[in-house]
Amino acid sequence: MTTLYIASDQARAGKTALCVTLARQLSQEGRKAALFKPFHMPSQAGGIDQDVRILRQAVNAEGAESTAWPIALPRDGDLGELPVDRALGEFREATSGADISIVEGLSGLTDALGSASNRLAEGMDAVVIVAIGYTPNLALEDILRAKQLFGDRLAGIVLNGVTRYKVREVKAQLVPRVEAEGVKVLAAIPEDRRLLGVSVGQLAQHLDGKFLNLEEKSDNLVEHYLIGGMILDWGVLYFERFSNKAVIVRGDRPDIQMAALKTPTSCIVLTGGHAPIQYVNYEAGEEEVPLIQVETDTLATTAALESLQERVLFDHPMKQTQFRELLSQHGDFEALYRLLVA
Repeated sequence: MTTLYIASDQARAGKTALCVTLARQLSQEGRKAALFKPFHMPSQAGGIDQDVRILRQAVNAEGAESTAWPIALPRDGDLGELPVDRALGEFREATSGADISIVEGLSGLTDALGSASNRLAEGMDAVVIVAIGYTPNLALEDILRAKQLFGDRLAGIVLNGVTRYKVREVKAQLVPRVEAEGVKVLAAIPEDRRLLGVSVGQLAQHLDGKFLNLEEKSDNLVEHYLIGGMILDWGVLYFERFSNKAVIVRGDRPDIQMAALKTPTSCIVLTGGHAPIQYVNYEAGEEEVPLIQVETDTLATTAALESLQERVLFDHPMKQTQFRELLSQHGDFEALYRLLVA
């Protein structure tokens, strides 16, 4: 059995996206793939690890029950000695019978996390890819930690979230320097608005909002936010700049709401606890645009959206399609895929 272990230098660097994209490709070709995640950091609210749900869906195993993995890491930062042997036992059980296994590994290349990551890769006899989350301060030595940690097991790295105005510089300067050190750069993926989007349902839940209609449209993707305030131009001109958007507007401003409804809109968030007038309700139904009512004012509602980005998941079909295209356009997807099927 071939095993691919995907680690990262930091959280939210793209491990789940890589795991899901590769697993879906394998499934489309009729190969039996297994996905596994050894550890996770519980959220403040507790509950299940959403990435596990996404991984199971990727291999049509969303109904599978497993209470043994992933193993929760302590939130107090005292990692101590991670139970790697226990995780390896769970890995062997969870991936039994699979042709190919893909593991969403740990975030971190130093200290206890780095050491545990290396032990996991060795115990699984895995080929390793490291996702590197791009930052303006990213240095060559930060990337080379992957080589120092995993040695010959390292098949390459994926630079993810490269700032758009830095893409050319990264490909022309940083990538050659990395490869001169013997580390293959499998992709340099630019940041993309769609990958940072949320569903209308996630937006409503985050704002403690109430659906006034069309709750069945809660899977609509939101990529942009537009505030319906003091609009100097004709409203339609303002709102038609973006599709897949959420419009944040006072509930007692039907003029602005109607302008938004004349353009492609994922949802309208009505602030201040005001209910829309009947005509807005009718038009929203005709255009199939969900209306969400919140009690907070527009300023407070907009401020609350700042923390929504921390909850973004790789769980929407449009995101998964977009990431696959980005991986093909800005990397060597075939080389990456051959690591599994060679």
